[in-house]
Amino acid sequence: MGITRRWTIAAVAALAFIGSGVTVPAADAAASCRGYACDGKNPHTTGCDQDAKNAGNPIRGGGGPAVQLRTSARCSAAWVIIEKGNHDWRGWIQIRGGALYDVNAKPSRPAYSLMVGTSHAYRACKRDADGGPICGGWH
Repeated sequence: MGITRRWTIAAVAALAFIGSGVTVPAADAAASCRGYACDGKNPHTTGCDQDAKNAGNPIRGGGGPAVQLRTSARCSAAWVIIEKGNHDWRGWIQIRGGALYDVNAKPSRPAYSLMVGTSHAYRACKRDADGGPICGGWH
């Protein structure tokens, strides 16, 4: 078989694969922050969501969507996800004695807050139907 014929067969096979809709996962990119450097950053755009795990039970009381604390060991960071719901529902991650990063629910999909480094004391909270906070324990 000539070299031109081999290249033609390889090109046709590649085009057939591309056209099949099969995707090949990209290698995990390095996270772009770690610890305090993640404060106020997006878990998705930094790559911190690639190894995310739920931390404890979701906060469900008080009506509205649940709020779940998420952590990334590779980034040493945490954030909250609020389930789908009306925009009036709100959750947040709070640093003890410092910043809080809030997120409002979205009707079409879960939404997430910005992150905090896990070297801080932090906790997840949500607003109940009466407007008061319901918070998990400090981590």
